[in-house]
Amino acid sequence: MMATTSTAPTLTLAQLDGVYDLVKAAFHQKYLQAQLKTAQYLHSGTVLKNTAQQLVTVGTLVGSVMLTKPVDAQVMEEIKALEADTHNQALAEVSAEERQAVLEKMKGFVQGPAGHLAKEDELYLEQQLSDILGFEVTAELEGHRLNHSLGVMGGEQHLRRFPSDTLDQHDAYRESGIAPNRGAFGWFTENGKLTPNAVLREKYYLAVQTMYLPNWNQDHANLKPFYHFRKMIVINPIDRVAVVGVVGDAGPAQWVQKQFGGSPEVIREGKIWSKQARGHVILLFVNDPQDKIPLGPITLESAQTLAQQ
Repeated sequence: MMATTSTAPTLTLAQLDGVYDLVKAAFHQKYLQAQLKTAQYLHSGTVLKNTAQQLVTVGTLVGSVMLTKPVDAQVMEEIKALEADTHNQALAEVSAEERQAVLEKMKGFVQGPAGHLAKEDELYLEQQLSDILGFEVTAELEGHRLNHSLGVMGGEQHLRRFPSDTLDQHDAYRESGIAPNRGAFGWFTENGKLTPNAVLREKYYLAVQTMYLPNWNQDHANLKPFYHFRKMIVINPIDRVAVVGVVGDAGPAQWVQKQFGGSPEVIREGKIWSKQARGHVILLFVNDPQDKIPLGPITLESAQTLAQQ
């Protein structure tokens, strides 16, 4: 006896219209933010309606399982898969657009005078940057705020990591020299040992003007422990790069007419003194109580951040 072969039934135009209506209704219900784009996309006639190849694909997809599953159940499964793909693509597009808008705004911010942004702009920047980077950044942390979050960053020398440290023991940018004294926040060693963390802290250290804080002299005993190796991020929006570092020294002096200082690695890898940036940066705290955010440069153009690596 010859075996019989099951043939998937052919969907009628009315059935395909029904599938189309189900897809459209599900999209509109679940993704209100993308409703306009979805409606334009579906009504343009490019999906399910006028493209012969897509009609065949949908007919085969649904018809092939009609013998084993109810049509409605299979349609809903495919709707969910299509929803997920479309939603993820829409989110990626919106994210890329938002990232570009934020970067353009920051370019305008750093061209202004040294100091702080207006509160509304500051809140906007904190939220948008935190979303882009994947970790929280803020101009004020635990009630502490520097005198500037916008300003010009100058280049600093290497710092001695331990009492007998010498310039030839540093692995890069030796032409920058080494400061004769230790940084304002002490040696970089941990329990007297030059650990990998200690190396990275000196490599990506920042200098901030703690000595000019209005309450520094009165509250030095509490402020110094807070700023000691405090994790911060310097953002160069002109070249679309940022560097996560730690507070390792105090300075620069006011007469230098710069508000921040950076290690040789911060300056070079952050492109701080490129022809376009000319030292203009944004400096914010990194809220990282569990010390999960690694030190080093971040490319702001990329959706991938240090927090995701």
